Amino acid sequence: MPVRQHQARPQRPRGRVTSALVLVLLAPLLLMLSATTLAAPARAADETAEPDPLAMSIDELDTVSLDGRTKGRITMRGKVVNTTDEEWAGVKVYPFVGDTPMTTSEELAEAAKLPTDALVGERIVTEGTYAAIPDLAPGETYSWSLSVPRRLLRVAEPGVYWFGVHALGSTTPSTADGRARTFLPLVKEPNKKAKAEKVSLVMPLRRSVVYNGDGSVNYLPGWTRDLGAGGRLFRMLETGAEMPDLTWAIDPALIDAVRNLAEGNPARNLAPTDEGEEEPEESGSQSASPSASALLPSPSPSTDTDAEKALDEEAEAAQKAATVWLGRLEDALAGHNLLALPYADPDLSALATTDPDLLATAREHTAQTLSELGIKATSAVAPPTGYLDRAAVNLLEPGAVNLVSDRMFRGATPVIADLDGHQMIVTSSGAAAGGPGPNDPIDAISVRQRLVAEAALLRGSGKPLVAVIPDGWHPPQSAASFVAPWNKAAWISSSTLDEAVTGHKPTSITADKLRYPRREMKAEISADRIDTANELIGAGEMLQRILTHNDEVASDIVNEALTTTSYSARKGDADPAADALSQVSSELSSVTVAVPPKVILSSMKGGEFQVTLSNELDEPVTVRLDAITDESLRVATSEPVQLDANSKASFNLAASMLDTGTHTALIVVTDTKGNPLGAHASVPIRPSQVSGVIWWFVGTGCALLFAAIAVRLTRRIMKAKKVRTSTGAM
Repeated sequence: MPVRQHQARPQRPRGRVTSALVLVLLAPLLLMLSATTLAAPARAADETAEPDPLAMSIDELDTVSLDGRTKGRITMRGKVVNTTDEEWAGVKVYPFVGDTPMTTSEELAEAAKLPTDALVGERIVTEGTYAAIPDLAPGETYSWSLSVPRRLLRVAEPGVYWFGVHALGSTTPSTADGRARTFLPLVKEPNKKAKAEKVSLVMPLRRSVVYNGDGSVNYLPGWTRDLGAGGRLFRMLETGAEMPDLTWAIDPALIDAVRNLAEGNPARNLAPTDEGEEEPEESGSQSASPSASALLPSPSPSTDTDAEKALDEEAEAAQKAATVWLGRLEDALAGHNLLALPYADPDLSALATTDPDLLATAREHTAQTLSELGIKATSAVAPPTGYLDRAAVNLLEPGAVNLVSDRMFRGATPVIADLDGHQMIVTSSGAAAGGPGPNDPIDAISVRQRLVAEAALLRGSGKPLVAVIPDGWHPPQSAASFVAPWNKAAWISSSTLDEAVTGHKPTSITADKLRYPRREMKAEISADRIDTANELIGAGEMLQRILTHNDEVASDIVNEALTTTSYSARKGDADPAADALSQVSSELSSVTVAVPPKVILSSMKGGEFQVTLSNELDEPVTVRLDAITDESLRVATSEPVQLDANSKASFNLAASMLDTGTHTALIVVTDTKGNPLGAHASVPIRPSQVSGVIWWFVGTGCALLFAAIAVRLTRRIMKAKKVRTSTGAM
């Protein structure tokens, strides 16, 4: 007959061997007692439990459920870590199982919140069912494995049971010094397909994307870790490729960021993009999954490899990881249903209230990006928290897949909710919550077992289980060992979203049934951040207008701006959009104008003066000049002026005045639509004028001069006549 022990409240580390003689004498006696008697019942926890000195995890469990006929053995594998500064010796890992089934989702939710030292089951101490651990030095980790005969799990009633392991030190044979817990459902008639529970899983492919001010991706070590073999994003692809009828919810911003890394993480590209373009090849309809050639970035158009900037170690490591991940993405998406999230997965409720047009922009950029990659996907929203406010619900697209949490509704929740024609598929908040402590609730086994537990409790209700895998989920190290038990559970019918909700008509609800917690309102992206994102988008449009041969930078900057409005950006204190705006503004101000210290017009009716434009960018630009003046001064605007990279050009501007005096003109550099870029210069302008009195004196003097000349000439002529007359008379 198997012997069980109640778990006891954890104590401080006492595993260190302090008296070898005492242990040698007592060990045989303790072993006999543990094999023939029951341990004393555990005491209830009267205070907050301290962290276990031995940290435990369950990394593999070769079954997802039990039934009344299950035979054989149940195998578990995991790790134990000595978190103390003492050595632990004689540690054993025992399985335990609960004796009372949980039969409702509410009971599961309460169980997941129980303290780690709560009494939830009895240890099975039968010889051969436990794992012996070698001596553990401080900080050391050991991988354990144990196998339990099904007959020793004396559970028979349908429901969900506690299941897990306890680690006991040699000096604490009745005290759990470490523990790991999960849920294990027992179902009846598991092989009857007609009663199989439809389970539809949605795995979001999204991650926080942050760009530096220059447009390069921020924090490369984190990306290298997540994308590389064994990283979270890599293991997501491995697991998703194995899961049957999985639905991917894709954020194209993630793919764009990875593609940027695969290119070596360059800064924002201002180089020509409209030269040397080839006509696209005609093709048939887009496939549901991309091709590797579409996902991998094109090689650099430059043929001078020596001139290309060498990558640093971080960029090179990220490039390698990104390239491998993109190649794996094709296989992971193939054959699965694909949902397309708005670009960068923006905070829907925040945008719906502050700037609905920006949400429309996000959807447009998703469609554009996926089209370029050859991916066909259904438009969707799936807020990570599961909540939308009324304004966001009003912006849901007809025909889109809208996934919200059952926590968003008061009272009984339908399979499909309909609010004024806006339909929402309701997902399980319990399944998304994960498992119980002390383990990470969203580690691989915790999430899987919570999913199957929720599904088991729904069986026979006629309702499907639709679950969105929680963000931050830790995929398994071995996809095969994780998925195989799922596939063996005949009572689970893995379904697409369409299959899961088929036969369920939308249930009309009223607005008073919606819940939008205050914490959600407080967490929303602020209006100031959204305003900054819009300013960045406007600056990007101006930058593209002045770049003579670049027609892509504005779109790139929109993508950067959208990432600053995402749900993941709720947690950040910094505002990357402000940094990018400063960088783009600096680039716009790199086209400057120089004017003379002063300008004197030849007349009030008009004149010209010379100005000089300078382009300090490494790319050619096309700009205009505008003038801001008062009503008495007119300065003509220029036609568009094209400047080569790092060049200057001088030309004349025409001006005229309506009155005398000095007036100031502000000469402003603008884009081709007249929007100021930032650079400007002031010049004082006045007409060339002389006093009227001076002109009178000048005129009078000239008249007197001419009169004197006339008198003198007259006298000379008359005198000459008299002389001739006198001479002739003689």
